[in-house]
Amino acid sequence: MVPFLAYRDDEGTYHVHALEESGTVTIGRGREVDISLPWDRSVSLLHAEAVRLGSHWLISDDGVSRNGTFVNGERVAGRRRLRHGDVMRVGHTELSFDDASSGRRGSTTIGDPATATGTATLLFTDLVSSTELIDRVGDDAGGRLMNEHFAILRRAVMENGGEEVKSLGDGLMLAFSSAIGAVACAVAMQRRLTAHGSDVGIRAMGLRIGLNAGEVMRADGDYFGKPVVVAKRLCDQAGSGQIILSEIVRSLVGSRGDYRFKALGRLQLKGLADPVNAFGLEWRV
Repeated sequence: MVPFLAYRDDEGTYHVHALEESGTVTIGRGREVDISLPWDRSVSLLHAEAVRLGSHWLISDDGVSRNGTFVNGERVAGRRRLRHGDVMRVGHTELSFDDASSGRRGSTTIGDPATATGTATLLFTDLVSSTELIDRVGDDAGGRLMNEHFAILRRAVMENGGEEVKSLGDGLMLAFSSAIGAVACAVAMQRRLTAHGSDVGIRAMGLRIGLNAGEVMRADGDYFGKPVVVAKRLCDQAGSGQIILSEIVRSLVGSRGDYRFKALGRLQLKGLADPVNAFGLEWRV
């Protein structure tokens, strides 16, 4: 039996959201989240996340929400493992966790000892209009171009000390121990893809990139926490051929590398209550 979260809306209608193998389920008041609670004004746009770790599910609130997340009346600080029968509260809404197949009937929550914390710079990429590209050149040629695209990206990651966390369809999630390495990788990606587009005689494939840094949690080969969310949202905000990074990354880079940055002001990112001060990285020679 698949575990699920159950809750009632403001009219008393009962809802069930199955926790499939996708790995992360977002909860909040915004339209983009997986479990949307628009009637509860005390819930943040992006309030919390249910995260799969092995055979377990964790609830994560990394300071994104304004009013906090509670499990069995206890406020969550970071992440908590969910057990069958636990009752989670976000704002004024209660969600019960059902995992009867686990055979565990206790409702006590415990910290997740398998989670490691540390500082990292996160980089997300996304290929713009890939469907249109394949339609323009055909399936066979499009498939070859996509393979070449990812080969170029992965070569830049390897050369700059990055780690590929996972593939996200048309993009990659990457982690770096060095902000300088992450920025150098982003520039190399854009320049090489532009050159490649010219070499093969087609319009350069548009790549957008977002970067952020901060204290993150690592578990089961993945990274979690608000810095990850911000990096992904900055990537989503970027246009074709654009690199957007947070003020944190800009400060870590400083004057090293002779990079040029353009202040973009405070960007309102999807699912985040507070704007993020951002910069564009100029990569064209």
